[in-house]
Amino acid sequence: MVVSPRLTNAQLALLEMFSFEMSEAEVLAMRQTLMQHFRTRLEEEAQKVIQVKGLTTAQLEEQMTFENRTQRLDQIRAAQ
Repeated sequence: MVVSPRLTNAQLALLEMFSFEMSEAEVLAMRQTLMQHFRTRLEEEAQKVIQVKGLTTAQLEEQMTFENRTQRLDQIRAAQ
């Protein structure tokens, strides 16, 4: 038997808010709005980290350049 994961509070709120049919254009607009919201949050958080750690844009870009994602994640985890 497969057990479905519980829905988060955000997922439940979205289900309640959008419990009606929407056109594909409306769904696309909603997705774009949500993506922009989370992009803004991510950018704000990144700026906080840059300021706290005293990084320059060049240093940040250097850290983001890597060949192997798994290997880079291992390096990040080891540094923590």
